[in-house]
Amino acid sequence: MHSTLRASLAAAITLALASTPALAQNAPRVWTQGMTNTEQYSSFIVKYRDGTTKRASADAAQAQLEDRIASPQRSKRSLGGAPAVAVTQHRRLGVGADLVKTDKALDRLDAEALMQRIAEDPDVEYVQPNYMMRASATPNDPRYAEQWHYSNPTSGARLPGAWDRSTGQGVVVAVVDSGYLNNADLQPNLLPGYDMISSTAPYTAAQCAQAGATAGCGGSDDGDGRDNNAFDASGVAHGTHVAGTVAAVGNNNVGVAGVAYNARVVPVRVLGNQGFGGSADIIDGMLWGAGIAVPGTTANANPAEVLNLSLGGLRACSPAEQDAINRIVARGTIVVVAAGNDNTNVANAAPANCNNVIAVAANDQGGRRAFYSNYGARIDITAPGGETWSCRASAGEFLPLNTAPSQANCAPIRQHPAQGVLSTVGNNAYDFESGTSMAAPHIAGIVALMQSVAPVPKTTAQVKDILRRTARPIAAANCPGGCGPGIVDAAAAVQAASN
Repeated sequence: MHSTLRASLAAAITLALASTPALAQNAPRVWTQGMTNTEQYSSFIVKYRDGTTKRASADAAQAQLEDRIASPQRSKRSLGGAPAVAVTQHRRLGVGADLVKTDKALDRLDAEALMQRIAEDPDVEYVQPNYMMRASATPNDPRYAEQWHYSNPTSGARLPGAWDRSTGQGVVVAVVDSGYLNNADLQPNLLPGYDMISSTAPYTAAQCAQAGATAGCGGSDDGDGRDNNAFDASGVAHGTHVAGTVAAVGNNNVGVAGVAYNARVVPVRVLGNQGFGGSADIIDGMLWGAGIAVPGTTANANPAEVLNLSLGGLRACSPAEQDAINRIVARGTIVVVAAGNDNTNVANAAPANCNNVIAVAANDQGGRRAFYSNYGARIDITAPGGETWSCRASAGEFLPLNTAPSQANCAPIRQHPAQGVLSTVGNNAYDFESGTSMAAPHIAGIVALMQSVAPVPKTTAQVKDILRRTARPIAAANCPGGCGPGIVDAAAAVQAASN
């Protein structure tokens, strides 16, 4: 049967759905679960109850649709009345339901209104979208198979299921780090950034030596102070690796894929020579990345919805850091921070111990807390950070709590690089690295995926709640000290954010 009926897209959506809220949200008669604001719908499955003439006869079902839908209605979404839509009874399914098609794709609200209108007939057993199904997304990047940290069922972030819904389109992430190095697999997703390093020699040789560095640590190495060129003049590569985990270009048949491979990254350079930087520059870099004015700098034309900080030190959260974070969160930006690599309580590590941030611990390829990762009650989520090296056999799987990795107990020799996180570095190359610095950008990227599908951007508290509710718990034996709610489940988190 192919008769066609014309209808205006019925009842004021707000009124129609509010009239029977339990029906639309909880009961199966109008099934909306899994619908998103980023998809459109052009066909629906309608099943009539056993014993009704509409169940027995497709002609009767078609006649009922004509009677139910054809009367003109006014939509509050378009004050001049909603546009007409053609609805066609296409065929009957093996379960006895009917496939109904529209002549144009409907957004979520119009689709829900149409289903609500159909379900006003008490003979309808259920009505639902004809969901578009697809194979789980797998990027065609040739080294994707080495990115265990995305898809390993035990220890990965479960990204393929998330990519079915979102790849981060339209979301900006600021990576406040060492800037960027040239890599063609990252460059297309970079937006203009800023170099916040204000000094060529911020620390004395003695200060550098005390920190385990050589003279010149923290310097800009480009000689031109603050400017709008975030290139990594010090060749540190840390920021390029972090940025690649967030948003290396996916499905381009090159290298690797980023977590949110259609998001964009604003690189903010705050770490200079040997990967050191000062709090003042970092704080200004955080503010600038979020789109908050910083004296003496040009405005950021692409304020970030997510901020990644894969940096820190062992101390309390300072007033200036907390002040900056409060301002950033107040404008709606989510701040993601690496928990630190000292095998100590995250309460001792700034800025992960600041309020209003998402503190990220690291897990290894086996789904355990990485032996170096900080831990504790303030961990908000755990994500893959990998282990490119291990403790000495005499130390066991985990060091005693609050015992920092050192040459004596865990000499940092790259015994098994492929157990680290693979991402972009300079000169169009790739490398495996490990640390909570690698775990944090997994979460920053996942938050970008979440915000991309959220009907209304989520707050920090809402993002934390979703990550907590959807995480995979880690057994206490595999996480001495505590890993928060467990390992992130990107697929579940993105689905929860879309509703």
